[in-house]
Amino acid sequence: MPNTTTNEERMEMFELYQKAFKARKLSEGTPPNSDEIHIMMEIYGVGILLGPGAATGKGLENAMVCEVRFDDKNEFRKAYDVLIQEGQNYSFEGPYPWATILGLVTDKFGVGWALYYNE
Repeated sequence: MPNTTTNEERMEMFELYQKAFKARKLSEGTPPNSDEIHIMMEIYGVGILLGPGAATGKGLENAMVCEVRFDDKNEFRKAYDVLIQEGQNYSFEGPYPWATILGLVTDKFGVGWALYYNE
């Protein structure tokens, strides 16, 4: 049975995504009758909720893969370098018609990221 993320892990996840993507915290709180922290954040205009749930840890074969597109190579590389720290696996691929460079990363929390850079 998969483990569930802890409050501490969700706070660490937000810090990691803040470093990688300049994520902005929209809110943080606990539902009534619960001590499970929920963090609502925004990455490049998209709202994402970090809440309790199963940590699958299966890499890019997961149902959970987030795609982020970059037109700034430095921002792409910064996000990739932050996410691979303690990452489970990572690689560069390409070029493809849809991306000059594709960075595939499974971060230390088991979330898969497909980072696209286009010149």
